[in-house]
Amino acid sequence: MSLPGRFTHRKPLTIIGLGNEILSDDGVGIRVVRELKNRLEFEEATFEELSVGGLQLLDHIVGTEECIIIDAMATGAQPPGTLFRFVQTPDAEPIMVTSSHQIDLGQVLGLAKLFGAALPRKLTIYGIEAQDVTTFHDGCTSQVSAAVPKLVDIICRDIQENSAPSYTRANEWQIIHHAAMN
Repeated sequence: MSLPGRFTHRKPLTIIGLGNEILSDDGVGIRVVRELKNRLEFEEATFEELSVGGLQLLDHIVGTEECIIIDAMATGAQPPGTLFRFVQTPDAEPIMVTSSHQIDLGQVLGLAKLFGAALPRKLTIYGIEAQDVTTFHDGCTSQVSAAVPKLVDIICRDIQENSAPSYTRANEWQIIHHAAMN
């Protein structure tokens, strides 16, 4: 884990795709990051594909001005392929996200805050409701696959226009409706 004060220069933007590509929809975060890497012409962005969670994620978040995390979500409350967005502000209590890892993102952010780590000024989480995150399969289900280009479009627009905060209330999950892309 990185200690406070170790960063002399903060990275402007880190985009992290989370997941495991051989577990069907669980790999959607990595697939979205790959598409973003091909589409975005933002030289100062760092793109990361990670199959880690919990405290291991902290080293990838600390030391960046802005961080975007993309992951599969299994809420069971929305149909597969539903798109989500959450903007975490620095002054709010860290988001509580249920995780299949030992420690969830909210706990990671809370610990980082407690240790005085250099957290991002803005953390935006994007998710796609998954249908299947347990079957060994190299590819997403059809509903989740169809949602990938839509989410890539939304993230590109949000980055280029710095518009994510204007489309959502901070510190509250938002379902991104397809009409929001127009």
